[in-house]
Amino acid sequence: MGEKNVDFDELINGIAPTLLSNIIYKDDTGYVLYEKYHIIKKNGLYMVIRNTDDKVVYFSKLRHAASWAILDRYNKIPEAKRVLELEQRIFSIAAERLIHKSLQGKGPLEHREINRDKYLVDLDKQKKFQMELDKYIILAKKCQDKGYENELTRTARK
Repeated sequence: MGEKNVDFDELINGIAPTLLSNIIYKDDTGYVLYEKYHIIKKNGLYMVIRNTDDKVVYFSKLRHAASWAILDRYNKIPEAKRVLELEQRIFSIAAERLIHKSLQGKGPLEHREINRDKYLVDLDKQKKFQMELDKYIILAKKCQDKGYENELTRTARK
């Protein structure tokens, strides 16, 4: 019959670059996103390295780091910048909350009440920023899903 010899090395070498540029996977050091970003956990933070220009940004949560990289990859630059800004604000407010909480039980009653109020305001701000950040995380997931759909459609046509 008309059997065709398949060179599997050639097939894999032809598919691998396209496949790797469209997936997220875990390696020995962390996560690789689209062969363009590497996320490594270091000192309790997630460091994202963009391979194209060695840009490095830090996040407190993996999903924030991945969302930034996904939005950046799909050229949603203002959204990616906002994710980084919100992450930094949330991280900063969390530090302030710790200070205000530790001071709640110290000093005169008036100072304790002021610190309690500041703590509650910080908590409210943090929740507000986290809600906005969650919207960007959802957007990143939609971008990722759309990218996969587009790639499946493109490769199905071949």
